[in-house]
Amino acid sequence: MQWKRNLWFLSIAVFLANISFTLTFPFMPKFLEQLGVKENLSLWSGAMVSFNFLTYAIMAPIWGIFADKHGKRNMLIRSGLGIAFSYVLMGLVVNHWQLLVLRGLNGLLAGFIPAAIMLIASNTPDFEIGYALGILNTFIALGSIMGPFLGGSLVHYFGIQLTFFISAGLLCLATTLALYGTKEKVFAGSQTKIIIWQDMKVILGNRLLMVYFFCMVMLQTAIFTIQPILPIRIAELTTVNVDFKTGAIFSVIGISLAIGSPLIAKLRRVSYQVILLYGLIMCAVFSIAQGLTYSVTYLGIERFLFGFANAAVNVSGNVLITQCASEEMRGRVFGALNGLTALGAVFGPLLGGFLGERFGTASSFHGSAVMFVLAGFAVWSIRKRTAKINITNNEGV
Repeated sequence: MQWKRNLWFLSIAVFLANISFTLTFPFMPKFLEQLGVKENLSLWSGAMVSFNFLTYAIMAPIWGIFADKHGKRNMLIRSGLGIAFSYVLMGLVVNHWQLLVLRGLNGLLAGFIPAAIMLIASNTPDFEIGYALGILNTFIALGSIMGPFLGGSLVHYFGIQLTFFISAGLLCLATTLALYGTKEKVFAGSQTKIIIWQDMKVILGNRLLMVYFFCMVMLQTAIFTIQPILPIRIAELTTVNVDFKTGAIFSVIGISLAIGSPLIAKLRRVSYQVILLYGLIMCAVFSIAQGLTYSVTYLGIERFLFGFANAAVNVSGNVLITQCASEEMRGRVFGALNGLTALGAVFGPLLGGFLGERFGTASSFHGSAVMFVLAGFAVWSIRKRTAKINITNNEGV
């Protein structure tokens, strides 16, 4: 069946793509130091991440519209080639301002993994969507495991600039798999005129969808509150083999994500809304624990456990959002979601950088826990309502 062929080709593609994305990310503070940044390293690290996602937030809804109009597969290929091009340029920078500009360009062209999720969600039978997204998230997580581990070795032996070129090559390979291994069915709705404000009115009018959007935004914001601070936190806790330990701790969450995602997808007798709620609660608990630890070993264990809770939120949230959207509108719904989560990734690093500079690195973990609690309250408020509400493309609304 074509949906299974799409799933396995895209699973390998997102695996390679996420390796590419995470080869250099954990070592951005070190690269900034090499480029001459001596002061406010936490803030500059946060700014590099935030500017990338700010430009992505601007473009994500537009790419979502293009995906419904011209196909998710085309957006997948566009994104892969565009990001590869930006990585080549990043390998040539000579100062941090050039890197900042290219991080912005990267955001404008980004969207490979969201496009893969949209393609799977729109071309998979409804009763198999949970399974398919669980498998896809597993391979995304496996890429998150391999990337930092490989990145630590590549950066150590070859330098971070050559590693950017390797990232570009992996993305080109992932794009080739998507180009030759996938097909997309065309929905009648994709041929209709798309009016942004009408679509937004329909999307904003669905309370359930807004709550699930809020949860995914809080997840992204909380994760990125920690991301730019984590390498600095690790360096505070240890002075031995810092690069290796940084890569390992960034990778360990991917192991639990890879294990947890398919397990969550198989829990068909449990409401995805219940899974989402308890996942958010456990995310808050493990975030607090990470902020309290003063051992790299314990930090690694807590990151591993956090990955299971993250998997629960990620898989259940995406399935619930898919269930809330009709097939012809899923590109626009996920485009809106990607834009909003990108804003979370904009403000998260800035918040994490501010908290880290002002109150110490541990405070960034506690700040992320507050966000998970807020999302949990939002899900609790709608716990008695059904999630099976479709959004339709009602022109003239």
